[in-house]
Amino acid sequence: MSKQILILGLAAVLVLTAGCMGLGGPSPKVVEDSLTKDVSLSKGLVYNVNAVIQNDGADGDVTVTMKLIDEEKGFVRDEVSTVISIPSGETKKVSLTLDGDVGRTYRHSVEVS
Repeated sequence: MSKQILILGLAAVLVLTAGCMGLGGPSPKVVEDSLTKDVSLSKGLVYNVNAVIQNDGADGDVTVTMKLIDEEKGFVRDEVSTVISIPSGETKKVSLTLDGDVGRTYRHSVEVS
């Protein structure tokens, strides 16, 4: 009986420890973002997506994904991701370039994880 209680107790400690470890990572959020159109001689029409990412959690790596979405048809025209290191309580500016087509209208999205 005491062996079963010991095993249950150890299992409970492992579950609690695993749950708390997830709380210690970064907690990113997008606080500002913008989209500008530009012409590149090598690529044609490009869109520069800029975002300010704030970390309300612990120091760590954050994946920032930016998408260029066709307004009319709703599909993702281009998607780019990057990983940044961001200290606790700080913000970082991230800029990525996405490819677009002439004659189309786009909106953008910025996701962090």
